[in-house]
Amino acid sequence: MNNLAKTLLAGSALCALTTAPAMAQNVPAFPVTALHAGHVVNKTKLQVPGRQHLTYTFGVSTYIPAELDKKVKLLDTLYKWTSSLNCPLSEKPKIKKKPIYGKVGFFTETYSEGCSSGPTVYYGNTYKLTNPEGEGKTDSFVSALIGKFQNNGVKYRGKLNLDVSVEIGE
Repeated sequence: MNNLAKTLLAGSALCALTTAPAMAQNVPAFPVTALHAGHVVNKTKLQVPGRQHLTYTFGVSTYIPAELDKKVKLLDTLYKWTSSLNCPLSEKPKIKKKPIYGKVGFFTETYSEGCSSGPTVYYGNTYKLTNPEGEGKTDSFVSALIGKFQNNGVKYRGKLNLDVSVEIGE
């Protein structure tokens, strides 16, 4: 390859690199925030048109008393997907990994702030100790909150994974 061909290829590559960000700016930034009990714990802006899926993973540690068959709300697991443009079209909580010594479920809390469309629903986990062998040990599970968003006709999907450790009293 001669020097002229190398120069032309380098020039077109440079032109492509400078044009791509400028073209991406035609797509409005879509800010998405993960909230924990009303406080922002992570936020980002989706702007690249090809990136329509977003995944965060947080570790949560909490403590519960060792009371068999008592359902306890784990307040440290209250989360919500939101955006300054709109709230998710839908949110769905899921358990991805079950605990060893107990059962996990969900509860919701509703707050009047957050979404412009109305009250904001936060999703959290409950834990019920079902095996007495768990007393004095640490149990764990993975919970996920999946949100679907739409901005200018483009659909987005966000997944928030919570890796939860539950210290069980004696």
